[in-house]
Formats: sequence, C-alpha cells, structure tokens
Amino acid sequence: MTNLRDFSGSGAVSRRNFLRNVGITGAGVAALPVLTAACGGSTSTGGAPPTTARVTLNDVRHAKGTVKILGSAGYQVAANNPPGLTSQWGYNTTNEQIITKTQIPGTFDFVIIYQGEIDQLLALKRIQPVDTSLIPNWKDMDSYFQNNQLIRRSGHVYEVPYHWGYGYCEYNASHVSPPHSFSDLMSPALKKKIALPDDPYAVITTFAIILGVLKPPYATNNLTQSQLNTVMAALNKLKPQVVTIIQYGQEPPLFGRQDILVALPMYSNSIVQSHKAGANVSFTRLGAFTYVDGFQILNPDNNLAGTYAYINHALTSEAQIASTKFSQALPVNNAAISVLPKQLQYTSVKQIFSEAPLMPGVTVKTNTQYVPFSGWLQAWEQYKAGV
Repeated sequence: MTNLRDFSGSGAVSRRNFLRNVGITGAGVAALPVLTAACGGSTSTGGAPPTTARVTLNDVRHAKGTVKILGSAGYQVAANNPPGLTSQWGYNTTNEQIITKTQIPGTFDFVIIYQGEIDQLLALKRIQPVDTSLIPNWKDMDSYFQNNQLIRRSGHVYEVPYHWGYGYCEYNASHVSPPHSFSDLMSPALKKKIALPDDPYAVITTFAIILGVLKPPYATNNLTQSQLNTVMAALNKLKPQVVTIIQYGQEPPLFGRQDILVALPMYSNSIVQSHKAGANVSFTRLGAFTYVDGFQILNPDNNLAGTYAYINHALTSEAQIASTKFSQALPVNNAAISVLPKQLQYTSVKQIFSEAPLMPGVTVKTNTQYVPFSGWLQAWEQYKAGV
C-alpha cells in the first residue's frame, strides 16, 4: 500500500478512505472495504430502473461539461476522463465522510466508494439505480463483477465495480514462519512485533474470520453482541503481541527496520513497498476478505449523461491500465492485470474470491439482533486505548 496523500491537503489517506489504501482504500472497507444479506435481485442487467432519470445512449456518447466526483485521491486519474468531459474532485478521508459530504444534494454527481456503503446511502435516499444499458463497456468487466449480487438491491444495480482488492497477513519471511492461525500470531517470536491498522471494520472482520465466528458462505459479516465480545476478547489476548496501531502506508519502514514482523490486514501493494524498504516480506490469506470499490450515482445528478460517460470510459482497457498503474488496486477489466506488480498478479478472479470472500457488510440499523457499526467503532476505540 502506497502512502498516497489526499490531494485536498488533509494528509495521509487512511484505509477507511482508500481501502484499503491501495498503498494507500475498499475498498473498498473500511470498510471496507460492505453489504447486508438483503441483496436479493437477479443477475439480469436489465433496462432502465424506474427511478433513474432518463438519458439516452446517444446523450452519453456526446456528453460534455463537468462531472463532480467524491472519492479517494488514489483514483483520480486523468485517463478516466472521456473526450469532451472534465472532472472536478472532492475527497473523502474516511468512508464515513461519504455520508456527511453528500448531505447537500447536487454537491457531487457520483461517489467512488466500496460496495459496503450501498445500504447506508440507499437508506438515506442518496443514490439511484444504475441503468447498465447506458454502459456499453459493462461487458468488458470480468463476469464475476457483472453478475455479483452484492452490488444489487431488489434486482437493480446500485454500484458499478471499478477496482477491488483483498486483505492479507504480511510477514517477514526471514524471521517468522507463515502465520496460518490465531495461535501462530501468539508465538513468543512475535511479542511486540505485530502491527494492526487503525481500521475497525477491517480488523474486526479479519479476526472474526480467523476465529471462525464468521463462517462460509459468508452471507453476512454482522455480529451479535456475544460474537463481537468473542472477537474483542481475542484481540485483547493479542495485545502483548501488538507493538503499534498504524495508518496504512506506515508499515513498510517498520518492516524494513524489523520493528514489526507481522502486519494484518494489509492491502494492495503494501508487500511491494515493504520489499523496497529492505524487508523479505511475504503473505498468507489468514483472515482474508475482499472489497469492491465502485461508482454509485447520487440523487440528484446534475450531469447524468456525463456521469455515465465517465463510468463507461473508466471501464475501458486503456483507462483501467492507467488507474491500475497509479493506484495498484486490482482491476475489474482483466486486460490491466499485467501492469500489476508480479506479487499481486493473478489468473482467476473467482479463485481469489473463493479464498478471500467478498463480505456483505455491517448493518447500520439499531433495532436488530446485530451490533451496528457504531458499536464496532466504540469497541475499537476502547481497544486502542490499551495498546
């Protein structure tokens, strides 16, 4: 994960803003880079959803003017602008800012955020369904993304996938064996040698998977209070091993100096940057899960034709190669896989998702058996105070 900076001048991009921080973002989760089990719907891309303001494909092909985008600086790539269209950016430094910065209608036309924000934005009536017939390049995405139910609600698409990634357990292979379990993390060799990111969604989800609290087929990553207590108890047990809680991008020099020997979960090109810092790092998929960052169209959208033109162009091979090179996030168009660092290249999207599932997300509702994300945040703040 590169230590990218927020171009708005607000400082380092955190994991919850660029999941994942492509060095950096789930984005994508923040988390990631997250949805509920109420996805439903069919895999049909269908025609125009009834609530979508109508524009034609001809309008999209001849779109002009400016689109206003809210997203992470790591995704601001000039090659994404189609001819005749310019973009004006605002930046989020946490996923939560997507909510606050879209309060005034018309401030932005669309957001780039991990799929886990769909339910929260939909509950606030901030986003509208996507008419995939206005995105000819939809077909250029890997079929896994085209057909995925976690971007759908009631049969309608609410996010167009753009980039994705997964968390992994990064370790110094010259000094420790590959961690494959919680007990491996408790090894005496790792006392005060583990770093965790300051990302409650990612850390709690990762350890819920490691502990078996969350189990296949991962229809939800909601936790009851008892389950959350189990995860937090394990994290408290891990405290003697944890030397620091970091922002994404801070781990490479720590690996280089051997101040840490393990960091999890890490994302994107963290392993590349840690190699550059002189550490012989590798990774396992201990507790791994994926996120998908994508385009969600706001309601209202002041340049709907321009929004569709931008999204359509961003899925082309040319644009995906450019944004993948810049962000080091994994592409949805497989033509861009080859520009990733070799350690991050892959042959099968489905295989990675089978090993690192796309998690549906934490509820924001307060009247269910599950702890809302605000409860996760509270538990995490209490945990950090003792590290």
